[in-house]
Amino acid sequence: MAVVFFEPTGDGHVRLIAGLSVLERRIREVARQGATRAVVAAAPVGFPRALPIPVEFVAPGSAPPDGARREPVEIIAGIELVDDAARRRAEWALIRRMNKSFEGPVDALINWRFSMRLTRLLARRSLAVTPNHVTICAIVVGLAASLVAWRGGYAPLAAAGVMLEVNSILDSCDGELARLRYQYSRLGQWLDNLSDDLVDNLFLVATGFGMGGAWRWLGVAAAAGRLVVALTTYLDVYRRTGTGDVFAFRWWFETGKATADDVYDPTSPITWLRSFGRRDTYVFAWMIALCCGVPAWVVCHGLVIAAVNVALLVLHFTVFRHRRIV
Repeated sequence: MAVVFFEPTGDGHVRLIAGLSVLERRIREVARQGATRAVVAAAPVGFPRALPIPVEFVAPGSAPPDGARREPVEIIAGIELVDDAARRRAEWALIRRMNKSFEGPVDALINWRFSMRLTRLLARRSLAVTPNHVTICAIVVGLAASLVAWRGGYAPLAAAGVMLEVNSILDSCDGELARLRYQYSRLGQWLDNLSDDLVDNLFLVATGFGMGGAWRWLGVAAAAGRLVVALTTYLDVYRRTGTGDVFAFRWWFETGKATADDVYDPTSPITWLRSFGRRDTYVFAWMIALCCGVPAWVVCHGLVIAAVNVALLVLHFTVFRHRRIV
């Protein structure tokens, strides 16, 4: 049994870092590293949520149990919390680690500058503000963007593009907040992924109707193609993993890759090619196109991505069927 021994000095262990006390955060960190029990040499304190491992409080100055691993408490993200300035630096350093290792180029270069600052503000609020609340807020903004785009005209379409980009930034915030405060849930995973498809497909249809004429049906066709691919992907992932994690989907040429980091290897040309179909990239491109008065780009891009993915999907299942026959 891996036992971890914490020996706080002063009251630094009860200070808050992004909404969680330093002690709670350290306990959750060592639990993820494999610890099965924590012993804390300090006066007992309460925790707002159940912890992943049992915690025992012993008198300050007590010796660690036999075989226990000593761990520092007042060090977060490699920064010793000697004062409030250090605490703020540690908080930001911690938040900067909350991005996905396989994030898209726009998230990596632009969106994080907004999402992580917003995540920092949200994390300091009550634990009652959950990642699912952020996701619902993002959905509302995304649906509002579609309603605005439906009106047509330069100003509404440009405003809708900016609103959709705000939706994309909030879409980063919910995951960052979940990782930062250990508030993962299966519901949140499904809500996050399904809402992206709902918002994007409605936005394509709304943009087409905002332009009028044949663009209406091209927008519907783009959304329909994307919907077929999304539903097929979700069914395949759920059948294999029991989750809604779309990053667990593997095309036939990716079956040997175990993790999303393997699939989205930044040194691979395929990763950069497929980034054109990643949400952070195309939503940003849609916003630029709409602000430049070129809404046709949005619908055409949606059609191209839908057509490519449908073709890949047909080939995907053709290859797997052939392998089963052979």
